[in-house]
Amino acid sequence: MRSRSASTGADHRFACVSRVPLFAGLSVDDRHRIAEVAVTHRYARGEQVHRPGEESGLRIVHGGRVKVYRANEAGVEQLLRILRPGDFLGETTLLTGRPVDSWAVALEAAEVCVVGGSEISRLLRERPEVATRMLSAMSARLEAAEQQLSTVTGASVGARLASQLLELADEAGATTFRLPSTKKDLASYLATTPETLSRRLADLQDSGVVRLGPRGLVEVRDLQRLRAAARA
Repeated sequence: MRSRSASTGADHRFACVSRVPLFAGLSVDDRHRIAEVAVTHRYARGEQVHRPGEESGLRIVHGGRVKVYRANEAGVEQLLRILRPGDFLGETTLLTGRPVDSWAVALEAAEVCVVGGSEISRLLRERPEVATRMLSAMSARLEAAEQQLSTVTGASVGARLASQLLELADEAGATTFRLPSTKKDLASYLATTPETLSRRLADLQDSGVVRLGPRGLVEVRDLQRLRAAARA
């Protein structure tokens, strides 16, 4: 069950705030000021971190992973991104004034530090450089969304999957890594079905490009051929 405690310790909240690139460059005193008004929540796997219509606030992932998605009227999910420690969400609502329009759910036991909207607004007025970094983060996410849309509309499922595996390997800094989400979520992100995704993964394994292990383990065995598949 989610913990509603106001704090898990000042040092813990300071560590949470300090790991966010958004606050890089702020003085220690400024980061302590933010940490003083932060609230730490713990979530079990599958618990909702936020839902559409909730009040604004900056949510910083301190531990675990959180998936962010939208759902259409039929309840079909579209995965937007997966947040890891140091990532944050809520900046769009803070800057635009529009209500939250996405869902966020813990993929595993997670800790999230929340800084209220009024406190962040004050910080943005006092520290314009933080607003600039926030805008840069939004621009990067928009660019990633546009790239994803371009990939979905212009590449085959196999090419999209290969590109995603290359990106995950790059993030892991290794050719062996675990898929950060379920195959269902990955299929949603790649705009395909879980069945088609499974077939394409099996094709890559049968051809010796990757080796699939338990619990989403992937070993890339032929980077050159995987890169070629991403361009196909």
